[in-house]
Amino acid sequence: MSGSADLSKFSQLSLGVAIAFFGVGVLPQQLLAEEQRLKASTEKEAVALTSSTAQNEDISYAAADLQPQDESTQKLRLAQREVDIDTFCRSYPYNSRCADYQPPEQRQKPKEKLSETLTEKQPRSGFALTGKAGTLGFGLEGVGAISPNFNGRLGVNYFDFGIDTEQSDIDYDADVQLFSVSALLDWYPSKRSDFRITGGLFYNNNKVDATARSTETLDIAGVEFPASAVGQLEGELTFPNTISPYVGIGYGNPVKRDRAFSFSIDLGVLFGGAPEVDLSASGPIAGPALQLPVVGSLLEDAIEQEEDDIEDDLSDFKIYPVLTIGVSYHF
Repeated sequence: MSGSADLSKFSQLSLGVAIAFFGVGVLPQQLLAEEQRLKASTEKEAVALTSSTAQNEDISYAAADLQPQDESTQKLRLAQREVDIDTFCRSYPYNSRCADYQPPEQRQKPKEKLSETLTEKQPRSGFALTGKAGTLGFGLEGVGAISPNFNGRLGVNYFDFGIDTEQSDIDYDADVQLFSVSALLDWYPSKRSDFRITGGLFYNNNKVDATARSTETLDIAGVEFPASAVGQLEGELTFPNTISPYVGIGYGNPVKRDRAFSFSIDLGVLFGGAPEVDLSASGPIAGPALQLPVVGSLLEDAIEQEEDDIEDDLSDFKIYPVLTIGVSYHF
């Protein structure tokens, strides 16, 4: 019995040693082997994925779509795919790629856009230069904006022309000299219209120099004088109001903001006063013989009477009609 008991104890001891051996040695080795196997499998899969990616770089997106892919890979490829942005955004306008999309017709080159912006924002100077022509001659005028309803104008006008005619064997020569300087104020009753009412002053130096010559006789105030004695009769016509008021209406605003070139017209009257006439004779009687009591007095009275007659004929012309048209450039 004692032998059997010893054998049983020995068997139990041997079993315990075996369990301890396998638990400490064999099992950890198996776990290590399993870990290495999993690691190798992961490396193989990574190599395979890298190889697959490298191969996919050499093929088209259409061919790559035929390869089996998971959902995340498909989304990544779709996001990275190059597309025609115009076609894509016309078909899918609410896609995130089209958030900042502009159609081709709305695109502008940066330089052109900058140039247009500067042109739109750059205001004009409010000063214009006008060239004009009319009954005051040819003129040049500067126009400046005072307020949205008022403009100021400063100008100068000049013209000189001659008239030669013959009546009843008498030669008449006239030299018409037009010279004036203007200072005007334009009032625009409505900002939407170019109609204006104008008032101002003119320095009026308009005048006419004339001569009358005859080979026979000269009729002065109804009295005939030998041409050899009178010579030629000289006269000058002037206006008494050197500073002449002006009123008129017109159309056109040379300093309007939205234009560079413009046309204008003025219609008004210049209050120069009734013309004054000064006559004189240049012949022998007008010289030393003018002092003779009979001849000199007769010629002098005739000249004065002729002056009065001419002034009476022109007494209704106290105002001078003004009509001008102009072309302006707004700086």
